[in-house]
Amino acid sequence: MKKNKRKIFLSQLEEIPIIKLACDKAGISRNTVYRWRKESKEFAEKMDKASNNGENNIDDLTNAQYFSLIKNGYWQAIKYRLEKSLSPHDKSIIQQLDEKTEEKRKILEQWQNMDQNKPE
Repeated sequence: MKKNKRKIFLSQLEEIPIIKLACDKAGISRNTVYRWRKESKEFAEKMDKASNNGENNIDDLTNAQYFSLIKNGYWQAIKYRLEKSLSPHDKSIIQQLDEKTEEKRKILEQWQNMDQNKPE
């Protein structure tokens, strides 16, 4: 029974690397997990490996979502990616584009307000 609970816990930890959630899914307490970890170097190593695999799984999922946003043309995701990888000169170009976009938004807003205030 104890080995089965450990397997369930480690499996859950690989899915989502949050100890509390893995404990809940396995039906054990955090105290139990930390006791097992303290008592067994082998379990501690398996726990670390499962946690690292879980972190990698979450990173993969995050990256997939992030690149999906870029592929679908979401400007903020594109901007973030570019800001992380571009030179300071290229970053200044993005800032200028942001400023021009804001200027255009204000002009459009003024134009819409003028159109609404026209007498009929």
